[in-house]
Amino acid sequence: MQLDWLKPLVDLEGPFACATLDASNIDPTSRSHRLASWGSARRDLERSGADDATLDALDAALMGDANGVGERTHVACASNGSLLLDIGIEGRPRREGASFGPVPRLMDVVRGLDGKETYAVVKLDREGADIEVIDPTGALVSATDVTGDHDELRKVAAGGASQRRFQARAEDSWKRNATQVAAELDRLVRRIRPGVVFLEGEDHMTSYLVEQAPGALADRIVRLDTGGRAAGTSEAAEVTARDRELARLRAERDARLIERFGDATGAGSAVEGWDAVQAAIAKAQVAHVLLHPDVWERPDSAATRDGGSNHDEDALLWALAPVGAELSLVAQPFEAKDGIGAILRWNDASTPQA
Repeated sequence: MQLDWLKPLVDLEGPFACATLDASNIDPTSRSHRLASWGSARRDLERSGADDATLDALDAALMGDANGVGERTHVACASNGSLLLDIGIEGRPRREGASFGPVPRLMDVVRGLDGKETYAVVKLDREGADIEVIDPTGALVSATDVTGDHDELRKVAAGGASQRRFQARAEDSWKRNATQVAAELDRLVRRIRPGVVFLEGEDHMTSYLVEQAPGALADRIVRLDTGGRAAGTSEAAEVTARDRELARLRAERDARLIERFGDATGAGSAVEGWDAVQAAIAKAQVAHVLLHPDVWERPDSAATRDGGSNHDEDALLWALAPVGAELSLVAQPFEAKDGIGAILRWNDASTPQA
């Protein structure tokens, strides 16, 4: 994960008050749960020394309109009376809670977003397509309706040469409409750069579109067999199919990253273990940090921090942001001391060997 979203906070003066709430919007009891959770978190922050202006900034963010429907996580962070971060993420939080201190507790955001990416959904039929772009939080970025201007859409059983002529005209219209959809998608890919373009619809129409897709678009297309624009298409089946493909793509990403870490280790361009990684971060050597599931899947890292350990994921995140390094929560186990490794931009004689 790129940490550009965190850079604007790094130069700000703390302390920082952050809260993570279950903001699921499922039934009439959802809001009362959110109110109770925030009430408890606010009292914790007050006892920790957070000022009223900062708490009021969090209150305005966390108690506003529900951030989406379904299972949601809401993370907000404020300092000195100003709201600094306000983000809703798909899925329930691993834990709810609040923190107040010199480093904002934002690993909950990373846990919610790591492995996710912006993607497009294209529901295609003979007339055109409905195109939606979804960002990593699950929010709708854009929605476009592309309707082709070629309307000879149906094959007609007229018989003889007439039938062949009508069929050819219909197929030509379908191809031209698919070409228009491909052109719009190409513009969208260049502008928004979604990581995946999910293509749903009739086989011949999706084939026409793939044939017309320029390279940057073609490389992102994943075809699904979930119906597209057709009436009665199961939304649940569509979501399941997309989630399955996103999980597969994440697994492929993790496998490539683990292999890259192994190659870098062999070449002396990687370090492992908390002390070595932190030393490399301090020298701005780090290009990419990998965290093992045993580290980032712990149900609560507070006990580790309170116990005096320097294995503090939030502090790690805070240190990585200004050096422009990436962070990945790898879902597959890999060999690394303390469950943490880093691929380096450069190394020298002072760099400890992994």
